[in-house]
Amino acid sequence: MKVAVAGVGAMGTRFALKLKQAGNDVTVVDGWDERVAALKQGGLRANLDGEEVAVDVPVYGQKEVPHDLHFDVVLFFTKSMQLEQMVKDMLPVFDDDTLALCLMNGIGHEKTLEKYLPKNRVFLGNTMWTAQMTRPDHVLLEDDGSCELRNVEPGEPQDRRAAELVKALDEAGLKARLLDDPRYSVFRKGCVNGTLNTLCTLFECNLEEFGKTSHAHEMVVGVVKEFAAVGEKEGIHLDVDEAVKHVEDCYRVIGAHYPSMYQDLVKNNRRTEIDYINGYVARHGKKYGLATPLCDLLTAELHTKEELQNAQ
Repeated sequence: MKVAVAGVGAMGTRFALKLKQAGNDVTVVDGWDERVAALKQGGLRANLDGEEVAVDVPVYGQKEVPHDLHFDVVLFFTKSMQLEQMVKDMLPVFDDDTLALCLMNGIGHEKTLEKYLPKNRVFLGNTMWTAQMTRPDHVLLEDDGSCELRNVEPGEPQDRRAAELVKALDEAGLKARLLDDPRYSVFRKGCVNGTLNTLCTLFECNLEEFGKTSHAHEMVVGVVKEFAAVGEKEGIHLDVDEAVKHVEDCYRVIGAHYPSMYQDLVKNNRRTEIDYINGYVARHGKKYGLATPLCDLLTAELHTKEELQNAQ
């Protein structure tokens, strides 16, 4: 399979590296000049489950991708606020058979993709793998994880193509599975991001440390209920108890992990994806006449922390 990974931060590196190791033809694209330079000089470099690895792949800056390249799938792993521009810049390499697969954090990315691509070529899902960028030329990849996806538009040949994507990712050791409803899965993962990413960033702690606090359960339940209320208005029926358990299982499974939002703001002083997580719930709560006080507050607090730190 010929794959372009558009956005080669920590998680994009995990997927690009594993797909390449499994024998796929992988090209990587990124908009961060320092990262592109490091990739061109040293390839994909990572500590993968305790072993230092380096793999050479074709590398292009976001504005320099040749228009005559062909890919079976473009896998998007940018930050949420960078997705639309990346889609625009990658459009010339899409032909009638190229698929777009988005496994990014955040809610509503299929709407961005569908502005530029036919709905029958948009595939959506999420990943529970972890990844951490230690330097512009190096990524730490540890812990166990999985990913899941489905075609946004039901029917053939989309169902078959989704199964092919799952097979390729699973054969690369990324533990992929086929979803029944990709938007349900994205909202469910949003509950993880809207609690653990946001709160661990505000409190500057890892998942296990947060989970041990006396108010953790109360806060998780409150945020999940707001996600579920907005989801219900959009035809997504979240099981609140199951979603809370899904969040709280992370304390045990990946408790030492500092989530990507923490890495962005606390470690690297970069702006966060809060507007596509809690901010999505806050905006759509207003749209539907729902009270979402926790997501309103958490979104405002994250933006305040960004301003105070002059995050870029």
